Amino acid sequence: MTLYKSRKQFCKKLASKEEQRGFSSNEMVVVISCIGILATISFPIWIPTIEMAELLIAEKYLLGAVRECQTGLVNGESYPLYTVPPQSVGIDFITKRRFQFSNSGEDNECLSPENGNILTTSRISGSQRVSIYNLNINVVTGEKTSEGNLPSWLDWWEGFFSPIIPENDPLLP
Repeated sequence: MTLYKSRKQFCKKLASKEEQRGFSSNEMVVVISCIGILATISFPIWIPTIEMAELLIAEKYLLGAVRECQTGLVNGESYPLYTVPPQSVGIDFITKRRFQFSNSGEDNECLSPENGNILTTSRISGSQRVSIYNLNINVVTGEKTSEGNLPSWLDWWEGFFSPIIPENDPLLP
């Protein structure tokens, strides 16, 4: 342990140690630049994962509408309703990846005069707003269909989905 001859020398030594704490602005600029470059390079790798997450959100809305309609039918409601999904679903910082919803019947109504209400989510491409593929589900029967070029990883099967009512149940119209 070093003995200091005066209090002044001791304070100078402490002050010099405190000045060495932290990073300089040049070091911070270099680190932030490196993080930016790495983020730019890795962003295209995450695009398929982001699209899959958006699709899962859209599927959740479709299957939720079927569950609401079938629950209403089981509970004996004359005019069961479902919650209308938001107009578009997507992760906000990626504007080119959007799923939009439309339906063949009346908004909110499960039973429509035209052979059921088919709720559709469409994968829309960029600024042209062209549909790449559609996932359709009948909100009463749960019959699922698709149109367009589906990605290979998409597990939207053709057929029926019924969380509550069996396929041949007399409650179904």
